[in-house]
Amino acid sequence: MTAPGAEPAHSPARGFPIWASVALALLCAVALTWSRALEIWRSGAFFDSDDAMRAVQVRDLLAGQSWFDMTAWRLDPPNGVVSHWSRVVDAPLAALESFFRLFLAPQYAERIVRLLFPLALLAALLRLAAWLSYILAPSASQHLAVLLAFLSGAALTQFIPGRIDHHAPQIVLLLTALGLFLKGIEAEKARAMAGASLAMSVSIAISLENAPFFAVMLAALPALFVVDGERMRAPLAWFAASGLLCFPLLYGATVAPARYLVSACDAYSWVYLAAAFTGLLGLAALAALAPYARTPAARAAAAAAAGAAVVATMAAVAPKCLGDPLAGIDPLVREFWLSHVTEATPLLKFRDGESNVVIMIALPVAIGLAATLWEAFSAKQAAARRRRLVLAGVIAAGFAAGLWQVRVFTSTMPIAMIALAGTAGAVAGFLTRGFSAVTRGLTAAIICFAVSPMGVAAALPVGEGTAEMAEQQKSKAACLQPKTLEPLAALDPAPVAAPFDLGPYLLAYTPHSAFAGPYHRDNHGNRIVIDAFLAPPDQAERILRAAGARLLLWCHYEPGGFAKKAPDGLGAALARGEIPSWLAPLPQTSERLLVFALRP
Repeated sequence: MTAPGAEPAHSPARGFPIWASVALALLCAVALTWSRALEIWRSGAFFDSDDAMRAVQVRDLLAGQSWFDMTAWRLDPPNGVVSHWSRVVDAPLAALESFFRLFLAPQYAERIVRLLFPLALLAALLRLAAWLSYILAPSASQHLAVLLAFLSGAALTQFIPGRIDHHAPQIVLLLTALGLFLKGIEAEKARAMAGASLAMSVSIAISLENAPFFAVMLAALPALFVVDGERMRAPLAWFAASGLLCFPLLYGATVAPARYLVSACDAYSWVYLAAAFTGLLGLAALAALAPYARTPAARAAAAAAAGAAVVATMAAVAPKCLGDPLAGIDPLVREFWLSHVTEATPLLKFRDGESNVVIMIALPVAIGLAATLWEAFSAKQAAARRRRLVLAGVIAAGFAAGLWQVRVFTSTMPIAMIALAGTAGAVAGFLTRGFSAVTRGLTAAIICFAVSPMGVAAALPVGEGTAEMAEQQKSKAACLQPKTLEPLAALDPAPVAAPFDLGPYLLAYTPHSAFAGPYHRDNHGNRIVIDAFLAPPDQAERILRAAGARLLLWCHYEPGGFAKKAPDGLGAALARGEIPSWLAPLPQTSERLLVFALRP
């Protein structure tokens, strides 16, 4: 058997260390994103609202805000908005920034962390790709796995310079948990389940976005118990014992004591801890029953009872959390904000002109799923079959979740691509039988590129919808640049009424507060802005003065459709250049962004 980290004897990459492939991929990523990295270092620019909000959250922590106080006080003033995020990602960011502040000015300490953090996580992703590939098939080329992980587009999406939100850490934790879980389902390596449960608990403490993947993995444990019986005793016991320690530990470390018994459907809260505790006790019970449940029927009944107990616990504690975790969004906020967020769009709801986006996202994942199933059913060893079937379930769960919100595919793609390493190598070997090792390697690389998201994107023509989306993003970016918003910092701090996307950037670049922001918990502040822009100017004045607004911003990029929805409203008037008498125009920093003060 090939040793971990080595290549099979027939591989053209034999003797070429994995770290070299990782380093080469990192260099390519740096080259592709160099201009963006320079812009961050020079101006401190943010390219995503969540990254701006994360930076604000870290600044508040470093300024003395309590670890357990997750209130964004400058969002929807004066009461603020309690974020559904946690401090897990804030902690390494704050620690790194504190270190760099020893010899850099605070703003540059923050900027270098924003550059190094995603790069370090990308290195971890690429190394995990090789490791996971080895777990799946020791004979597969780990170098191809690194290449496929890079071609999944991760380096240009969630791991791009400046990306300090929780998505990249979540992808790394997902791959870590998956690899350890696939190792741990083998009885002789069951101790790996302790690491899997730790990675899962840390991930859930950050956010719930990996929950669909973890649900499949956890469901696989009782399913394998039904099939394999006592052989699964050790994996069940190890996961249950470690999980009963890790999940409450992370809960206590990240949730404020005053909120221990509060159930929130969009974050790690009491309902999910109770369900996890019930499920873990169920797995422990299955482990204890393993020597006595001799028939598949008896084991299936026990497994069904354990699963039913989890559902019953959630139904008893917070039945609303069995549905859509975003069900609490105000209908108007959903209409004017969430329905226009590309990453929150269901895959099949992209417009006809954006059909290329659907192909670019779905086709590589479908290929990875098909290859995984083919390898599972053609595997000669039961252990390899089990690992591939669990992997196929995880990829399928990601695909299904992507039908709800397309952003889930950024987590699913690296897994689906890594799963292709063995198949790509085998196909290349078949096509180049009798040729040199270099030819086989080049052929494998071409195959990897052809089936990857980056390869599919390169092959597809640019659709009208895609070009339109790019133009809209360019127009919006003009309102969000530091040089556009930073001059506002010279004004006295004031509550600002501005479109949703501007909120986090105002908080990051200026001392002002903002009512609206692209966050589902900000129903109150978002409704103030929506109601004001939809109302006739005289009514809008009353709404804004009652809320305490002192500044108003209007960006000519207006995705929400205020002008179309209410032609007589304040938004439509501003779009036409009609300024109500109660608004005093302030000097413009950009032709696309209008700034007004409410007259006394």
